[in-house]
Amino acid sequence: MVKNELYSDLQLSILDFVHVYAGSNPIQSLKNSTETVKLADRLGYKRYWFTEHHNTPSQISTSPDLLSLHAASHTKDIRVGSGGIMLPNHSPLKVVENFTLLEALHPGRVDLGIGRASGTDGLTALALQRSQESVTLNDFPEQLNHLLSFFLRDFPVQHPFKKIIVPGNESIVPDMYMLGSSQGGVQFAIDLRTLVFHIHSS
Repeated sequence: MVKNELYSDLQLSILDFVHVYAGSNPIQSLKNSTETVKLADRLGYKRYWFTEHHNTPSQISTSPDLLSLHAASHTKDIRVGSGGIMLPNHSPLKVVENFTLLEALHPGRVDLGIGRASGTDGLTALALQRSQESVTLNDFPEQLNHLLSFFLRDFPVQHPFKKIIVPGNESIVPDMYMLGSSQGGVQFAIDLRTLVFHIHSS
């Protein structure tokens, strides 16, 4: 009885790389992930996140947003999301559009974990970001500010992005997490107080 009381509030979650194991294939790996998230939902797990990796033959988790949509559509209660979206590989506007749609489709069940690295090698980063300047430019702080401003619809009046209309409204925002293996990610979350960031260390 004491043991049950000690662990009754313990919340379990899963981070899925969607591994392609030896002798298997991507289609089977995706089926495995689908069955795993359904089982996790039935067992009462708290959340199920997908990583973002590219040019890695043993993993097929290249699009956490698409995988999150698939997972959410096959479950009822578990939170789903990204662990994380590697922001240098993406347009902040597109990330906001995708996760606004996810949150609108599955209210209260979507997590947006954000990473500062590309999550891949230099050549693949170049293919994703489409210019050497983007690969070498450390503009993550600007990207993150744009992402938050798109979510909150609070660009300054003089900012050119002020004219861009994001679907929905500022109430349709997923829970946001800053990922990081160093103090850097934590500091971004501390400094930016326009949204409540949760901290996840990987």
